[in-house]
Amino acid sequence: MTVALTRLIIDQTDPLSLSFFRYGIAALVLLGIMVAGRGIVRMTRRDTMMISLLGVFMYAAFPYCMARALEDTTAARGALLFAVMPVITIVLGALFRIERLTVLRCAAIVVAIAGVATALGENDVAIAPDALRGDGFMFLGILSASTFNVFSKRFLIRYGSVPVMGWAMLVGVTILFLLALAFGKPFSGSLDFDLQGWIVVFLLAVPGGALMLFLWGRALQLITPTQAAITVGLNPLTAILLGAWLLSEPVTPNVLVGFVMIVAAIVLANMKRPSFRFGSRRKPAR
Repeated sequence: MTVALTRLIIDQTDPLSLSFFRYGIAALVLLGIMVAGRGIVRMTRRDTMMISLLGVFMYAAFPYCMARALEDTTAARGALLFAVMPVITIVLGALFRIERLTVLRCAAIVVAIAGVATALGENDVAIAPDALRGDGFMFLGILSASTFNVFSKRFLIRYGSVPVMGWAMLVGVTILFLLALAFGKPFSGSLDFDLQGWIVVFLLAVPGGALMLFLWGRALQLITPTQAAITVGLNPLTAILLGAWLLSEPVTPNVLVGFVMIVAAIVLANMKRPSFRFGSRRKPAR
């Protein structure tokens, strides 16, 4: 939903102003929940620095790159690239020996790349003449979010979802605010929305910001980064349908084939090889 809604509203603002305002509201909601529930959670200085660094990736680089990408590319293309996050998470996890790279996951990487190539091979010049530039920004944003997925789990387990997400978001939003002051126009027209625009901002900030990120952090506490990232495989379907409805974006065969291939890649990445070997028999229990 957030991909299509960002695409819908981005022409009324600029990427930096929208990102800091959206995530600023979400950060205030999460911090309010933390203070009302558990109070301020104390963290070690080292952990605070690491969480702050992860906040730069997740709540400064990712929001800006995503909003900037959707200035140029379509909601469907952006969401299809976003769905590759599990594969990028797998690669990062394997590089840093956090998760193991299996044959099935290698196959998933190949299928995902083929799916993206199929979907992005569609000619969208009529509605998105700079789509390739937008695709590049979206990839950088996904890489930033995958970095957070891989390295945040131990902090989420140690301190909980709300404190980590709230602090990381506060750091990221502060950086976005400073960048918006320098390069955007937050006080010179970029936040002058009409009624529909304010409704979209609310949807992006509260259910699409605070609630989404709280649940995402909770998921990362309970399962592996790759298992959490698999859920983004449903994002393209929602974005394709909303893009067609709200933005009159075409639903082409290439996009649908690419979507199916990416979902297949995500399923492959999360399959486990059976431990049963041919010719082996279990001994009956006594």
